[in-house]
Amino acid sequence: MTHIKRQTILFVIHLLLCLAFVFLFMEKFVLLHYINILFYLGGGYLIAGLLLYVTAKRFFDITAGSFQKVFTNTSKHKQWESTIVSVRPPSERVSIQALRFFIVQGSGLLIIMLVLLVIYYG
Repeated sequence: MTHIKRQTILFVIHLLLCLAFVFLFMEKFVLLHYINILFYLGGGYLIAGLLLYVTAKRFFDITAGSFQKVFTNTSKHKQWESTIVSVRPPSERVSIQALRFFIVQGSGLLIIMLVLLVIYYG
Protein backbone atom coordinates (compact mmCIF):
# COMPACT_ATOMS: atom_id res chain seq x y z
CA MET A 1 0.00 0.00 0.00
CA THR A 2 1.41 3.37 -0.93
CA HIS A 3 2.14 6.01 1.64
CA ILE A 4 -0.48 8.44 0.32
CA LYS A 5 -3.20 5.80 0.25
CA ARG A 6 -2.43 4.76 3.84
CA GLN A 7 -2.48 8.39 5.02
CA THR A 8 -5.83 8.93 3.27
CA ILE A 9 -7.36 5.84 4.85
CA LEU A 10 -6.14 6.91 8.29
CA PHE A 11 -7.50 10.41 7.69
CA VAL A 12 -10.95 9.05 6.86
CA ILE A 13 -10.79 6.84 9.95
CA HIS A 14 -9.99 9.91 12.06
CA LEU A 15 -12.94 11.78 10.59
CA LEU A 16 -15.26 8.85 11.34
CA LEU A 17 -13.80 8.53 14.84
CA CYS A 18 -14.59 12.19 15.52
CA LEU A 19 -18.11 11.62 14.21
CA ALA A 20 -18.47 8.62 16.53
CA PHE A 21 -17.35 10.77 19.48
CA VAL A 22 -20.08 13.29 18.69
CA PHE A 23 -22.74 10.57 18.68
CA LEU A 24 -21.36 8.91 21.82
CA PHE A 25 -20.85 11.96 24.03
CA MET A 26 -23.43 14.47 22.81
CA GLU A 27 -27.21 14.21 22.98
CA LYS A 28 -27.71 15.13 19.34
CA PHE A 29 -25.53 15.88 16.34
CA VAL A 30 -24.59 19.54 16.11
CA LEU A 31 -21.99 20.66 13.59
CA LEU A 32 -20.31 22.84 16.20
CA HIS A 33 -19.63 19.80 18.42
CA TYR A 34 -18.04 18.01 15.45
CA ILE A 35 -15.89 21.08 14.76
CA ASN A 36 -14.78 21.17 18.40
CA ILE A 37 -13.77 17.51 18.43
CA LEU A 38 -11.88 17.97 15.15
CA PHE A 39 -10.05 20.89 16.75
CA TYR A 40 -9.05 18.86 19.82
CA LEU A 41 -7.82 15.86 17.86
CA GLY A 42 -6.16 17.88 15.07
CA GLY A 43 -4.55 20.29 17.52
CA GLY A 44 -3.19 17.45 19.63
CA TYR A 45 -1.74 15.72 16.59
CA LEU A 46 -0.21 18.93 15.27
CA ILE A 47 1.37 19.77 18.64
CA ALA A 48 2.82 16.25 18.88
CA GLY A 49 4.14 16.54 15.33
CA LEU A 50 5.73 19.92 15.98
CA LEU A 51 7.38 18.59 19.14
CA LEU A 52 8.78 15.67 17.15
CA TYR A 53 9.95 18.11 14.46
CA VAL A 54 11.82 20.26 16.99
CA THR A 55 13.38 17.13 18.49
CA ALA A 56 14.38 15.80 15.05
CA LYS A 57 16.15 19.07 14.22
CA ARG A 58 18.64 18.38 17.06
CA PHE A 59 17.32 21.05 19.45
CA PHE A 60 17.54 18.85 22.55
CA ASP A 61 20.75 16.98 21.71
CA ILE A 62 23.06 19.39 23.54
CA THR A 63 20.84 19.44 26.61
CA ALA A 64 20.63 15.64 26.77
CA GLY A 65 24.39 15.32 26.29
CA SER A 66 25.05 17.90 29.00
CA PHE A 67 22.83 16.08 31.47
CA GLN A 68 24.63 12.83 30.71
CA LYS A 69 28.03 14.46 31.34
CA VAL A 70 26.90 16.12 34.58
CA PHE A 71 25.45 12.94 36.03
CA THR A 72 28.51 10.96 34.95
CA ASN A 73 31.01 13.44 36.46
CA THR A 74 29.19 13.86 39.77
CA SER A 75 28.94 10.15 40.34
CA LYS A 76 30.57 8.99 43.56
CA HIS A 77 31.74 5.81 41.90
CA LYS A 78 34.26 6.84 39.27
CA GLN A 79 34.92 3.25 38.28
CA TRP A 80 31.35 3.04 36.90
CA GLU A 81 32.06 5.76 34.34
CA SER A 82 33.54 3.23 31.95
CA THR A 83 30.43 1.04 32.18
CA ILE A 84 27.99 3.82 31.28
CA VAL A 85 26.87 3.29 27.72
CA SER A 86 26.62 6.32 25.53
CA VAL A 87 22.95 6.97 24.83
CA ARG A 88 21.80 7.98 21.37
CA PRO A 89 20.77 11.63 21.13
CA PRO A 90 17.03 12.36 21.00
CA SER A 91 17.19 13.46 17.36
CA GLU A 92 18.26 9.97 16.28
CA ARG A 93 15.30 8.38 18.09
CA VAL A 94 12.62 10.29 16.18
CA SER A 95 10.99 8.30 13.41
CA ILE A 96 10.40 10.27 10.22
CA GLN A 97 7.25 8.23 9.55
CA ALA A 98 5.81 9.18 12.94
CA LEU A 99 6.72 12.82 12.37
CA ARG A 100 5.05 12.81 8.96
CA PHE A 101 1.97 11.02 10.33
CA PHE A 102 1.31 13.56 13.08
CA ILE A 103 1.96 16.62 10.88
CA VAL A 104 -0.18 15.39 7.96
CA GLN A 105 -3.07 14.10 10.05
CA GLY A 106 -3.14 17.14 12.36
CA SER A 107 -2.95 19.60 9.48
CA GLY A 108 -5.63 17.76 7.53
CA LEU A 109 -8.03 17.66 10.47
CA LEU A 110 -7.51 21.36 11.16
CA ILE A 111 -8.11 22.23 7.49
CA ILE A 112 -11.38 20.27 7.53
CA MET A 113 -12.27 22.06 10.76
CA LEU A 114 -11.68 25.46 9.13
CA VAL A 115 -13.81 24.52 6.11
CA LEU A 116 -16.62 23.42 8.43
CA LEU A 117 -16.29 26.66 10.39
CA VAL A 118 -16.75 28.66 7.19
CA ILE A 119 -19.83 26.56 6.38
CA TYR A 120 -21.20 26.90 9.92
CA TYR A 121 -20.80 30.68 10.17
CA GLY A 122 -21.26 31.44 6.47
